Amino acid sequence: MQVRHSHFLLSRVVGLLAVPAVCLAMTACSPGASSAKREYAVPSSLCGTPVPASALEPLLPAGKKISSRKSGSPGYARCQVSVDGHLVLSSIIERWQPRTTLSNVAFGTYGLTAASIKTEAQRFIVSESAAVERVDCNPKRKDAAEVFTVIRRHHDSVDAAAMEKAITEFADAASTSAECTEKDT
Repeated sequence: MQVRHSHFLLSRVVGLLAVPAVCLAMTACSPGASSAKREYAVPSSLCGTPVPASALEPLLPAGKKISSRKSGSPGYARCQVSVDGHLVLSSIIERWQPRTTLSNVAFGTYGLTAASIKTEAQRFIVSESAAVERVDCNPKRKDAAEVFTVIRRHHDSVDAAAMEKAITEFADAASTSAECTEKDT
């Protein structure tokens, strides 16, 4: 009697485990999972600030149409990138008071948490969905203002190395922006 009960129980457990496996296999093979592709050209700038397409590509999802919108005021430039009408990526070049720290900007203003940080260096802090970097303005601004760049993904997360590459390329390009060169004052 015990052998029958064990056999019945074992067959029930195997049967219950098979259902999720079949569902998972069907989902992986469904047309929606494999047919998503990028039908738009990856841009080589964020609203006019040059960033190699190879640095932006890992941050952008599949879709048909990409668009961007620039906004801001003196000392603050924002770029919002949308794919198929949904906001997917935003970038900011922002001027701050002298002696503002990277930690103040990343943790205080943009809400990164110590638990979310994947890479932290002297110039940048990176998570899987956001990155903040101090820009080296050359020459330094006369008013001693600090300039920071931010890139934030608004969908999924990405490998921290991809965020690091994007933020460093963006910050390097921002070193010639109006926020860094004082052209807007």
